[in-house]
Amino acid sequence: MPSDLVKKALCAKRESKYVEFKQGFDPNSPEDWCGIIKDIIAIANSGGGIIVFGLDSFGKPTGTQVAAIATVDPADVSDKIAKYTGPIDLEFEIHEIKKGGHSLVAFLIQSVSIPVVFQKPGTFEISPGKQKTAFRAFQQKL
Repeated sequence: MPSDLVKKALCAKRESKYVEFKQGFDPNSPEDWCGIIKDIIAIANSGGGIIVFGLDSFGKPTGTQVAAIATVDPADVSDKIAKYTGPIDLEFEIHEIKKGGHSLVAFLIQSVSIPVVFQKPGTFEISPGKQKTAFRAFQQKL
């Protein structure tokens, strides 16, 4: 595990280009998946970085239970991403870490050599018959 990136994230008081904080993540929520996929792709396209679950926007532990996130299979994440991007070569790892005695989960995302673009929009239902879009498909202008 790249300990320098984890240390940087655990000491950070705010988010940056390479560090993202999330209070939680529900693996059963299409809305949460769209948000995480958008963040993973943005970080990969920006040089790589880390998403830490269980921290507020100031880097303080929220006490949110993150055990379900730690059990997410990286292959499932890759499959969900590929649904919107097509096949890509994206490397990332999932690690359990601690801050102030609180259990956290970190997604360490490597940089990609070729920018990843969305081929399908990331939409989810917010109420019966009403959709919200987390990201749009790339449309090349001629």
